Amino acid sequence: MYSSFSVSKRLILVPILVMVAQVLLMRSVSSLNMNNAYVEHKCSANQGEYKPGSHYKKVLDSGIQELSKDKEAFRGGFVYMDHTDIKEVRFEPERVYITFQCRGDIYGPQCRSCFATARPELFKRCPRDKGAIIWYDHCLLEFSSISTSGKINYDDNFCIDTARARPNAKTHTRDEVLEFLTLFDNLTNIAVTKRNNFVKDVDKPALYAAGEKRFGNKKIYAMVQCTKDLTPKACVECVSHNVIQFQNCYENKPVGLKIGARVFGRSCNFRFERYPFVNAKTSPNYLKF
Repeated sequence: MYSSFSVSKRLILVPILVMVAQVLLMRSVSSLNMNNAYVEHKCSANQGEYKPGSHYKKVLDSGIQELSKDKEAFRGGFVYMDHTDIKEVRFEPERVYITFQCRGDIYGPQCRSCFATARPELFKRCPRDKGAIIWYDHCLLEFSSISTSGKINYDDNFCIDTARARPNAKTHTRDEVLEFLTLFDNLTNIAVTKRNNFVKDVDKPALYAAGEKRFGNKKIYAMVQCTKDLTPKACVECVSHNVIQFQNCYENKPVGLKIGARVFGRSCNFRFERYPFVNAKTSPNYLKF
């Protein structure tokens, strides 16, 4: 027989455990939505290396420092910087080209936080390289000795099959693959025609769109983004190229579409999953198809 003291302890313990479980669940969902995991990096060996204390290193450091103080870059989520140091008249002018962009739903402090994470990590992973790029969930950062503005870079593209860890997961039918391609076509068209209402005084297209679409009894969440140094025409070209190039990454031939994939690049990227991965409330041009 249980004592009244033992029963009362159990009655108190049950609601406490329920509360703890709810808190842990909320934290888990929050961490999923706010996660800014490292994805990949590439060091550009063909651009050569700089020496410690060299003029190039000084120009690179001053450019990165200048960018870290640029509030507009983090407010709007993008900057392309052509940087040199005119004070160093003893040397032939060195130029560093820096590109930084946050994911379309990331602004302000969260965007700045991604830059603060990416900056030291890129220097650590690509020490002395004159050109390098790093991707995180929330942003990309690139520096280069070669001007990249407005140019589509296909060399640094890669795909991550997010279903690899779940080999027994069900795929979609062939008809749903066609619907998926139509979805990305629609998102790309929206990205290159609609502006970002979250950023004032910017009349250019957002070059970003995200949304969700029901496939039978399932739902797909998707996103398309290009770097803002591209024209709308170049953005369409970049996304279309990657959709074709990485078909084997997101398709399970002959069955159909995989349940998730991510294609990254310097110039554009796209992603689809069976779960939400962007913030719909802060995403410009978020649509439910």
